[in-house]
Amino acid sequence: MSLSLIVSAIIFLMIAARQWLPSSIRIWHIMTLGAIALLLMRQITFREAFWAIDWDLILYLFSVFSIASALYDTGISAQISHRILSIKHPSLVLTSYILVMAICAALLTNDAAAVIGVPIAIVLARNMKWGLIPLLITLCATVTIGSMVSPVGNPQNILIANAGNFDNMFVVFAQWTLVPAIVTMFLSMLWLKRFFKTSDIINYEASKEYRESERVTQKWPALLSAALLLIFIVLASILHNVDGIYHPSIGQIGLAACLPIYLASHERRRILREVDWPTLFFFVSMFVVTGSLLQSGSLQHFLKMGNIDLAEPETVAFVSFFASQLFSNVPVVEIYLNLLHQQDPQTLMMLSAISTVAGNLFIISAASNVIVLQQAEKFGVKPFNFWQFFYLMLPVSFISVLISYIWILWFASWQ
Repeated sequence: MSLSLIVSAIIFLMIAARQWLPSSIRIWHIMTLGAIALLLMRQITFREAFWAIDWDLILYLFSVFSIASALYDTGISAQISHRILSIKHPSLVLTSYILVMAICAALLTNDAAAVIGVPIAIVLARNMKWGLIPLLITLCATVTIGSMVSPVGNPQNILIANAGNFDNMFVVFAQWTLVPAIVTMFLSMLWLKRFFKTSDIINYEASKEYRESERVTQKWPALLSAALLLIFIVLASILHNVDGIYHPSIGQIGLAACLPIYLASHERRRILREVDWPTLFFFVSMFVVTGSLLQSGSLQHFLKMGNIDLAEPETVAFVSFFASQLFSNVPVVEIYLNLLHQQDPQTLMMLSAISTVAGNLFIISAASNVIVLQQAEKFGVKPFNFWQFFYLMLPVSFISVLISYIWILWFASWQ
């Protein structure tokens, strides 16, 4: 067993045991310390670590985090909260919140939706007398499932869309994942709603209460950046296979879209400070850890010994689900795409769907879960722990994997 594999397992165990560690230790600290340990043990060189990081994805995430931060400063979270609460009926309030966050995840990535959704959850929990912990966990499930249907819904979908070279990536993702996403979302909400007023679940403490932003800021740079991001992504999808024109990467698209914020906004310095830097550090460190693991050859050795065909639907589903629990879904997809020789739509969509819904099982399984947790802590709220998350999300994980797997196999049989 390689040192890289051992360090990866230790990282997972430390995150699982985080509730018993000092509160000052955050998830990104654990991942970063793991990356540093691998560098110090020379399991990966600094040069190799640099090239193991998907900088295009990091730039895109920086861009959407900047846009999410700028949108938050405009008071958009407070405005959404007011609109949702005006509905009054509890079921419709919850349904509206879920729909808004799912659409936000599909358009701006699940990570940006997590940033915007946490303060809304705090306001809703306070006004509707709901337990904040189950509502935050519902947010995690919503942004994960909602991100399934879009090639820019989450980082792993971006990687797969780039590898797939689809004619129209939005249409392809919707065809393969929209139905299971809708069914899974409905069933998941029926399950999670049961815990909103359960006393042993709503036991949380807040050192400071979230208050709606009273900042007066320019709204147009943030709104323009969000609009440009959507326009650029749609154009890139439509013109993807048109020869003779420049095809920007997803990172370049993100940076171009957030230019109005950093060129015209009076709050550019504050927006830059409020970018979710811990999550970016988490991603950078995670790529170093998985780069070391891939370089060690441990995974390749196991695949060779087991004579495993990575293109088989059962293998794609099994490996992408369980590997995501150890290493998070983004690096798993990055590794899988490097090991995969056959990249047909069924294989890529199975990898996309299962690796995405795999994020519903553990906190570390998806970066958006980490973001929700860290954003809640940022507002002074004591969020869910590892085992609370696992208990509520286990049925969600099971049903989402099962429905996605069955639908993709059925849809592939009709192609």
